[in-house]
Amino acid sequence: MHKKFYASGFLYHLPTQQILLQQDTTSENFSNQWFLFGGRYTEKELPEDVFKKIIANLLQIRIDLVHAVYSYETDDASQHIVYSEIDELIEFSSQNGLLFNWFPFKNMHKMQISEQTKHDIIVGQRVIEASGRKSRGEHTFQ
Repeated sequence: MHKKFYASGFLYHLPTQQILLQQDTTSENFSNQWFLFGGRYTEKELPEDVFKKIIANLLQIRIDLVHAVYSYETDDASQHIVYSEIDELIEFSSQNGLLFNWFPFKNMHKMQISEQTKHDIIVGQRVIEASGRKSRGEHTFQ
């Protein structure tokens, strides 16, 4: 049996510096919290491929390139945080009790998100910013 892993992440729109998150309104404990896209798997797949499948199934769009943010271990699973850039700021309709919305990084501190999700987004933002500096030829520790 393979160790379980959880792949989660967000879509990123560079021109507006916004990320797409989801909210589940069907839960009995509906708390208005926003979440990364993700799921837990036991299949022998790469986290990036799992994220692509999640986005394709949920939002009916195809993403080609997925960037790793970071990974960490828990007692029973590996946690992999990723993101993918998309060119168009698509407005997705709600479906099956899920709402989708774009948020600028600067508003993360005002949002209803868990501390872990907030941490994952902050690290993701730093990775995106470091990648931008690197592509412009600026000094980076990445």
